[in-house]
Amino acid sequence: MKIIKEMKIIIAATTLLIVACSPIEDRDLLINSYHPDEIELLVEYSAPGSNLFTLKLNTPGVTGYWDYTIGKGYSDAIDVLYPIAGTQTFKYVISSGYIKDDNMNHVEYHTKTIDVEINNLDNEVPEQWSYLLGDGSKTWVFDKSDITRWWYMTDISPSAFWWQPDEGPSDENGSMVFDLIGKPNFTYYASPDAEPIGNTSWTFNSDFTELRITGEANILGVEGGGVHVDGAKNYRILELSENRLVLFNTPVAWSPGWVWVFKPAEN
Repeated sequence: MKIIKEMKIIIAATTLLIVACSPIEDRDLLINSYHPDEIELLVEYSAPGSNLFTLKLNTPGVTGYWDYTIGKGYSDAIDVLYPIAGTQTFKYVISSGYIKDDNMNHVEYHTKTIDVEINNLDNEVPEQWSYLLGDGSKTWVFDKSDITRWWYMTDISPSAFWWQPDEGPSDENGSMVFDLIGKPNFTYYASPDAEPIGNTSWTFNSDFTELRITGEANILGVEGGGVHVDGAKNYRILELSENRLVLFNTPVAWSPGWVWVFKPAEN
């Protein structure tokens, strides 16, 4: 019995020794840490300088998404068909606690950018882009060719004309500029001599039936009762051509619906 008891003591002591000698886990050593400078972005053109290209994240293990100004992509490689020429800067937004800054602190988000030279619009894009933007920037004003229907009230159906006020909005001689210079920019001018209101962007929805404005500015002719009841700046596109832009919103504060009719500004 004494021998068995001594053996138990030896086994217990050996177990304690093994546990005591086991290293404490350093969890930091298990983390793949990336410095932003080590993360590589690439562009592959379908043809030299083409407006059809693939943006690639070339560093395994990094998570995030592509922001290519006219949309977002959530895979490492995305195909982009871009509507205008010139040097465009796109970004990859990295969302990972494994990224370290210059002070070796972990950061949750970091942005990497890549410049893409687009010299040839050799792949056809939806015509709505050129209609709204021209060659990259286009100014629009009210179209009063039909003096009775350029800024008017409707029912919930835009075809059901109700009434146009005798006086137009306070900004009826103003203008608005859509561009895609660096990013989608929208700039509003209340009159020819007014200071611009910017800090605003725009986008189409996926099937080009809606124009969405985000930021400080809004389209011409939206004042007081012309604002959507929930404040949204999403306008249904009734017409969009090289020479005409007709927008509709429903319901607005002072009626079931409202229509705005625009044309390109004369140079």
